[in-house]
Amino acid sequence: MQYLTSLNTIFNAQAATGTGTVVNVESWEKILVEIATATSANLTVKLQGSISDAAPDFSAAVTASNMWDYLSFVDSDAVASGLATITAGATGFAVAGTDAFQNVAVTYPGLKWLCATVTARAAGSVTVKARGVKNVN
Repeated sequence: MQYLTSLNTIFNAQAATGTGTVVNVESWEKILVEIATATSANLTVKLQGSISDAAPDFSAAVTASNMWDYLSFVDSDAVASGLATITAGATGFAVAGTDAFQNVAVTYPGLKWLCATVTARAAGSVTVKARGVKNVN
């Protein structure tokens, strides 16, 4: 049986570049992320993660004392069709003058912190939410 965690908001109608709310995902086995854009969005969302004990500053550069990386993810629609499409973390979820909704899955054993950043924004807004999945036996 699977247990779903509560939905955690990383961004809510974010209409500027920036870094979202950090979520502790330490007890999650899988991470499901919803990404939804509005008002003819032209932007990129990149998911970020860390295994560090303390949450890093995802808005700052990566250093030996601030370790994090961009996370690749799988489009859930592609998984359902049997054509799993992996998007590189450094590429992210990009839209150009259109609105889109996408569910994606992130699976990194040992991941403790999840965040997202909006880059290259010219228009529109984005909402990003995450939910964990745990197997309960």
